[in-house]
Amino acid sequence: MASTTCPNCQTVSAEGTQFCPSCGNSLSGVAQAAYAPPPSASSPPSSPPPPAASPKPQVSFDWKSISQADRLAGGGTLILFIALFLPWFKVDFSFGTASASGLSIHGYLYITLILCLAIMAFVAVEALGLWKLPSTSQVGREQLLLIATVINLVLVVIAFLFKPGGSGVGWDWGAFVALVGAVVAVFPLGWPVIQARRNK
Repeated sequence: MASTTCPNCQTVSAEGTQFCPSCGNSLSGVAQAAYAPPPSASSPPSSPPPPAASPKPQVSFDWKSISQADRLAGGGTLILFIALFLPWFKVDFSFGTASASGLSIHGYLYITLILCLAIMAFVAVEALGLWKLPSTSQVGREQLLLIATVINLVLVVIAFLFKPGGSGVGWDWGAFVALVGAVVAVFPLGWPVIQARRNK
């Protein structure tokens, strides 16, 4: 059933009505619309539309977004992480050689292991755009990375210098790889700090 709506007062009238019964406005030439009866009280209410899904963060690895310092710190940390499992110390016997990793000899190097994982994860999530250090943080990101890499360097140097056992124990190649990795990781973060202090 068609109906006519008054453009003046919005009163709905039956089809063919010439004048609005409410305000008397002429309804000639007004478009007619199909009449839809109001929903009855017994009909169940329509369910609301489902909420729109929140947009997922775009994950895209951008190599160019990683600074040279972060690349060196992350690469050196990765080398150090691998070197923790390599042979650090060896003992030569008449019938062969026995070696042991840094982790198996010095248990405190597990601190270095955890810090290596934290540094690599920190650089990775920033490169992927998943998370950034809040600007309200009391410690800057470079300072945070510098503290972690310095702790790693100190622990590696201590573990390198204090060989287990007697005089027959020597260093193996894994210990030197760990030293190189620790130095490479800390250098690009520590060198700007050293230069800034010299210029004061």
